[in-house]
Amino acid sequence: MTDSPDGSILLHDPERGGLFFAEAIGEKAHELLGKWGERSNQRVPLHSSKAGQAFTSGEPIVEHRLQQDDRHFKGVDEQTKESSRSMVCIPLLAGSKSIGVVQILNKRNGDYDERDKVLLEHFSVQAGAAIRASRLIRDLVAHMGLYSRDGTDSDLVGLLHAPAALERMTMLFADMRGFTQLCQSLSSPARRQEILNDLLTMFADQVLVRGGVVNKFIGDEVFAFFRHENGPERAVRCAFAMLERFEVLRQKWDESSNLDLRFLDLGIGITTDEVTLGAVGSAHVRDFTAVGNAVNLASAFQREARGGRRVLVDQATWAAVRALIADSEGPSIYELRKPGQSVGVAYRQYHLKRLKPETPVRVFVSHNHRDRVFVERNITGPLAKRGIDTWYSNADIVPGENYIEAIETGLFKSDWVIVVVSKNAAESDWVRAEIQTALTDSRLQRRILPIATDETRASAIGDALAGLHMLDARNSTDLAEDIFRFLAAPAGQQGAVTG
Repeated sequence: MTDSPDGSILLHDPERGGLFFAEAIGEKAHELLGKWGERSNQRVPLHSSKAGQAFTSGEPIVEHRLQQDDRHFKGVDEQTKESSRSMVCIPLLAGSKSIGVVQILNKRNGDYDERDKVLLEHFSVQAGAAIRASRLIRDLVAHMGLYSRDGTDSDLVGLLHAPAALERMTMLFADMRGFTQLCQSLSSPARRQEILNDLLTMFADQVLVRGGVVNKFIGDEVFAFFRHENGPERAVRCAFAMLERFEVLRQKWDESSNLDLRFLDLGIGITTDEVTLGAVGSAHVRDFTAVGNAVNLASAFQREARGGRRVLVDQATWAAVRALIADSEGPSIYELRKPGQSVGVAYRQYHLKRLKPETPVRVFVSHNHRDRVFVERNITGPLAKRGIDTWYSNADIVPGENYIEAIETGLFKSDWVIVVVSKNAAESDWVRAEIQTALTDSRLQRRILPIATDETRASAIGDALAGLHMLDARNSTDLAEDIFRFLAAPAGQQGAVTG
C-alpha cells in the first residue's frame, strides 16, 4: 500500500534501555532479527536514532534523506549492508504508554507523503492493541505458573487445556532463611518489600537463564521446575548460582542497614522424578502446576536445608549430576511423613557443597562505544553461538544515576567481566566506572579478563587491571574461542599474569 520493500516493528527493552526488532520484512529481515532481535546482544539507542526519537517523543517522523542526516543511527545499516534512504516511523502505544515503534523504509518511487503516514498511523493503533493484548495474555499465563524464558512457550500453553499427564522432570524449591526475623527487625514496609523484590527477581533470573519454568512464588520462596534434557544439571547449576548471587545481595542489603544481616541464608531442595503436570481447578479458575510425591520431597528437602547444609538433592538428581560435583556428603536417610504419621517413606539425601568450575552463562563486556563494531563482530556474536549470553552498555545509556544503576544490574547478572583495552577505552570515564563497580562485587573481583586490541596497556584504564591475565586480540586467529577456553578453564589454570 505504501510501495515499501522494508518494514519493521521495534519494541522497548526496559532492562537495556534501547529498542529491539520484534518483527521485520524485507530482503535483510532474517539477518536483522538475528543481530538486533530480542535475543541478540544489541539494542537500537533511544537518543541517537529516529526510532528512539519517535518512541521518546510520541510523535511520528517522516524522513526523505536519511543518508545525509547525521542524526540517523547507522549501526543497523552498517551491519546489514542495507542503506536506509527514507522512512516513516510511528510510535506504538498501549493505552497512553509508548511500547515501541513501527516503521516502513525505502519507498521505491518518490517520497513518503501524508497518505503513507496516515496509513501507518492506523496500522499502529491496531498493532499497539494487539501487542498489548498479547502481553496481557503472556502475563496472565505467567501468573498461572508458566513463567519461562521464552514467555508463552507453545508446548506449555497447550498443556493449559489438555488433560494432566505424567512427565519426568526436576523440581527446585528455594527459600530465604531468616526472613521472618528480618521482617520483625525492619520497621519500614517499603524496605521489606524492596528486599523481597530483590530476592525473587534473582531467583527468577537464575531459573529462566537456565531454561527453567518459575511456577510459584510463596512468600520468600520459589518453586521452579526444569523439563526436558539435562534438567537435573540445569537445576543444580541454578541452585549454586542462586547461592553465589545471594551473597552479593546480602552484602548490598547489609551496607544500607544498621542490622547485621549475617543471619540470612538460603536453603534449596531438588528432586527428579515423574510428576503429574497440568492445570488444576474449576473451569473458570485454573492453576498450572506439578503434583506428585517428588514435589513434596523437594519442598521437604528445602525445609531441611539449614545449618550449613544449603543444597540437598535426592538419589535420582545425584546420579545425574555427580560428575559435576567437587565436594558433597551422603547419602543420609531422610524419612518423608505427613503430620501425625508414625511411619514414613525413606529416601536417600545428598548434601552438595561445591561444583566443579563451569563455563559462564553470562559475561559483561565493558568497552568504549567507538569499539562497538569490534565487540559485536569478535566477542558478543561469536560467544552467543557458544551458548554464552553477554551484557554490555549501549550508547543510549546517558551519564548519571540511571547509568550506574544499569551497569550494576548488568554486573549482578554476570559471571565474568571482559574489558576491551584500547586507546578509546583509556579515554573513557565510563569504562573506568564499570570496572570500579565490578570491583565492589566480591564475586567478580577475580573474574575480570582484559582483551588488548592495540598497544594500550591495561593499567592505562585502571591500576586494578595491571596484574591480570590479558588476551591479545592481535595475536589471536579466533578470539571468541580463546575467550571461551579461558573462561571455562579451572580456577588457577587460566594462564600467566601480564600487564
